[in-house]
Amino acid sequence: MTTTNKQTVQILVDLCAQKGIKRVVVSPGSRNAPLSIAFNRDPRIECYVIVDERSAAFFALGLSQKSGEAVAIVCTSGTALLNYAPAVAEAFYQRIPLVVLSADRPTEWIEQDDSQAINQQQVFANFTKFSCQIPTEITCEDEAWHVNRTVNEALNYATSGRKGPVHINIPLREPLYGIVEKTNSAQRTFDQFEPESFLSKETISDLKSRLPQSPKIMILASFLPNEMKEKINAAISRIEKISNVVVLAEPISNIQTANAITTIDRTLNKIQSEEAPDFAPDVLISFGGSLVSKQIKTFIKNNPPKEHWYIGKGETHIDTFRQLTALIQLEPAAFLEQFFAENAFGESEYAKLWQRKEKISAERHSDYMNIAPWSDLKAFEIICKATPEGSDLQLGNSSAVRYGHLFSQRHLGSVQSNRGTSGIDGSTSTAVGAAWISEEITTLISGDISFFYDSNALWNKYLSPNLRIFVMKNGGGSLFRFIPGPSSVEELDDYFEAAQELNIEKVANLYNLPFYRSNNAEELAAILPKIYESHDKPVIIEVNTPRLENDKVLKAYFSAIRG
Repeated sequence: MTTTNKQTVQILVDLCAQKGIKRVVVSPGSRNAPLSIAFNRDPRIECYVIVDERSAAFFALGLSQKSGEAVAIVCTSGTALLNYAPAVAEAFYQRIPLVVLSADRPTEWIEQDDSQAINQQQVFANFTKFSCQIPTEITCEDEAWHVNRTVNEALNYATSGRKGPVHINIPLREPLYGIVEKTNSAQRTFDQFEPESFLSKETISDLKSRLPQSPKIMILASFLPNEMKEKINAAISRIEKISNVVVLAEPISNIQTANAITTIDRTLNKIQSEEAPDFAPDVLISFGGSLVSKQIKTFIKNNPPKEHWYIGKGETHIDTFRQLTALIQLEPAAFLEQFFAENAFGESEYAKLWQRKEKISAERHSDYMNIAPWSDLKAFEIICKATPEGSDLQLGNSSAVRYGHLFSQRHLGSVQSNRGTSGIDGSTSTAVGAAWISEEITTLISGDISFFYDSNALWNKYLSPNLRIFVMKNGGGSLFRFIPGPSSVEELDDYFEAAQELNIEKVANLYNLPFYRSNNAEELAAILPKIYESHDKPVIIEVNTPRLENDKVLKAYFSAIRG
């Protein structure tokens, strides 16, 4: 078997394979040729070749999001690396172990007007757990040891504690295409072992002492890594029967227990201002990434708890509600199992109070949806009901994820969205990556601006026939029509909503993909059975909704919930 003659790359690739990296997304280039050759010729690694670096990085994020495993991305030198930035930032805040491997010019040629050369060291310093550069060449044993140690350290950082992206910069000197026979000697690896997560009796006692008599406890969860799903659902199932405890969980948390309230915004809309003190928690226990629901953030800030405990391994002091009293460095499931197993809280009506309100809001929701006119909201109802049992849902950002959170998604295998930084720029690429390694149907619901922004997501060979892409063609960024501020200024159409009419069918034709269109509820309902039939390619569905009516329908919906 042959490989590159660059010894630094030989060491790096062997360590990646030994430490569990199975998938590498490569963007073509010349300076990264040794990396491309070495990864491609290693039978332990599956390589994907995607030209657009921005799309490639989001595709890799989707692979990691779905698998829970570290994925590497490889690019050439210069601005190619900068195109990774949006996905790297998203991975950092979404706690996803993305391993960035950037080829570079030799160090002595940086800042010397050499072509395709920029200062690449520490370029993602604010969005990576670890950044390093390895030597250009190995001329002695110490340098070989240095490469081995540094790569081991980087890969350990990516997959331990609060998982996240790392960046290894790899200077390479020409010639770049030399080939040698691969040796059988394996690189030395060292693993990082973490202690079992547990609370001491003293810590449990201290936390218990902070609680009032029969406390009202709210557990609030936003998005979590996919691999946490089983443990967190098991832990929540055991404690949600406690009468003092209510669980509010956004759908992208993938908490799907029987009593968890997953439609937070519509439930909150049924709570009148004079009732708020009864629903306000004494103790708030939160975990996961940034919340989608602005309403719950406002509710907690206006009705502050006596205690707010944020749970998460390796997290910073996250004080979203300006009430933080404790940061507990444990995985959420481990904390919930231990703390609630050790304590009794008396009886209260707190959980039932929330459950009754949720039931009423569900009834009001159903009543309104029965008469709702054609709109984004109505289209979401029809699509969400049609998504197959156990399938995966990817929600685009801006209005798509907010609409998606108004509907129960308990029948799904998983619900994901790029809510780390909440950008619209890579939603399709992420869904394409996640769908490629999923055995289930993956449905992406995207806005039209987001879809066109990331249309290069379809410019690759890795398009799963199980992918269904619904594009809400409402003529622009519809979110700006129903949030306070932009909807009241004359610049709304051009500067915020970016109103436009682009042809989605031509994008489907460009990539030779099946295409459907619906203009009303009847047409959408009629084509859905065909859409979810077996296909040999992904399917794109254009859903035309009235741009100037969607915000009115949504406002009427919330008025109907309030009653």
